[in-house]
Amino acid sequence: MSAKVFKDLTEDEISYYYTLLTEEITSYDCGTLCKDDNDGVPFCCVTENAVPLLFKEEFSLLESRSTLWSVWNPIEKDSKKLINEHDDEGTIFCKCKGVAFCERENRSISCRTFPLEPYIDKRGVMVGLVFMKEFSHGCPLIQREFDIRQDFIDQHFIFWEKLLFRRKREYDTYSDSSKSYRRDRTKTKKNFPILFPSHLKGRDYLLKYV
Repeated sequence: MSAKVFKDLTEDEISYYYTLLTEEITSYDCGTLCKDDNDGVPFCCVTENAVPLLFKEEFSLLESRSTLWSVWNPIEKDSKKLINEHDDEGTIFCKCKGVAFCERENRSISCRTFPLEPYIDKRGVMVGLVFMKEFSHGCPLIQREFDIRQDFIDQHFIFWEKLLFRRKREYDTYSDSSKSYRRDRTKTKKNFPILFPSHLKGRDYLLKYV
């Protein structure tokens, strides 16, 4: 499918996506798992740990709603390298004012979905969510898969289905990362958790594809 089949995202679409990302990830404040080791700030709320990547239309929308967000302009060499290597013109690295000023309704998609991403099976079909392995040593929630609420999984599955259909670049990115998960599994002989939405849980036919 050509990347030019669809026009760019719109602010109205972003607003709609936000309505699909309102469920809390756990029944408790997961920030309590890591903030004591990060000067009282949850791991994912430290920009240097996990830089939020916003769609440009998303940043424009949030600018119109709040003063919470700004473009990320780091001074560190490694951080500047990350920006220089970024090649998606449709997205931009941003930062917020910090957890003390968080506005729940104005969190970015990156904030709302962390630390999970879509998993695409061998057929090229999204079947669930997986933890972002690059944060496995920073986010303790990644070791607590059973704490993730099913309502969160179900709601986010719908969001990712819509976004992957809408943005081929996202589909390609997560298709590649899913292949990487499978390669690591073959090499290490260790399984990784796949969080299935309610309508796919217990479907044994999926086992040969995941």
